[in-house]
Amino acid sequence: MLGNVHKDLNVTHLDVNVIKNLPIEGLINLKKVTFCGNFGDPLMHPDLNEIVDFFQAQQITISTNASLRSKQWWSELGTNKNVTVTFCIDGIGKEHEFYRRNTSYKKIIENAKSFIEAGGTARWQFIVFKHNEHQISEAKELSRQLGFEIIEFIYSDRFDTDDKWKVYENNKYLYDLEKPAKQITLKSHLNSKPGEKYWKELNENKGPISCVWSEQRKLYIHSDGTVYPCCLLGSVRAGKNIEKLMLKKLIKDYKQIDLYKKDLISIITSDVFKKALPDSFKEKPFSHPVCIEFCNKATGKYYTSDLLKSVN
Repeated sequence: MLGNVHKDLNVTHLDVNVIKNLPIEGLINLKKVTFCGNFGDPLMHPDLNEIVDFFQAQQITISTNASLRSKQWWSELGTNKNVTVTFCIDGIGKEHEFYRRNTSYKKIIENAKSFIEAGGTARWQFIVFKHNEHQISEAKELSRQLGFEIIEFIYSDRFDTDDKWKVYENNKYLYDLEKPAKQITLKSHLNSKPGEKYWKELNENKGPISCVWSEQRKLYIHSDGTVYPCCLLGSVRAGKNIEKLMLKKLIKDYKQIDLYKKDLISIITSDVFKKALPDSFKEKPFSHPVCIEFCNKATGKYYTSDLLKSVN
């Protein structure tokens, strides 16, 4: 916020030994592992190579802005047949750097070429804004030329309260990111007032909550070793105070979901996962705002994603 690291953010790497202690031999249905990061980039992890090697029996997806590491490193990664990289490139040239601040478009393209030419499977994720929407056709052609398996265009949820998002650096306002012309936000879909969060409309019109990640048999491990049903709840502890307080009331003791304190099986069979969180989806004692926002079947972002995030 305001161009500074959030004061409540625990800036840390997940210890590689915590990962190696996962009961991987017993997780016979574990087919896919995604390195994404709620607050960082997987390529920042000093032991990334060792972590990739640990999951040789699984399909790995690395989601990254790809502005890090050498071309040689990318070439070597491209020889891993179980690895797919999602390159987050949000525009061509300076348009990319307008949103992905302090990254180099030129270096990213060089890295992507090295990875693809070595045999790597690459996907391109392109977040559409007003400043780059004119480049969609050009990006499609460039992705074909470079050898990307697919290019996916998506919308940002930064415009849920306003059609502009102010960009800061060290408390200094720089410029606005603006919503693209065709994006339909949840705010406009619910006819919420500009500048206001849409909790009122969500609470009045929400349907039953059904945990999308649970339906997809996914689980999220945070960089501090805590385990959650999804990355969205995992982001709460560095979020707004009301959301943090409500999550604390549900979980009670974070040691119950901490891989530095408990093993994975103990965590997912604990009262937090077996009772507290499932009950909260049924409003016992309450539903968390994040679950209402994303996973209620009436107006949740996941359940309205086709309406809100399709890009021509």
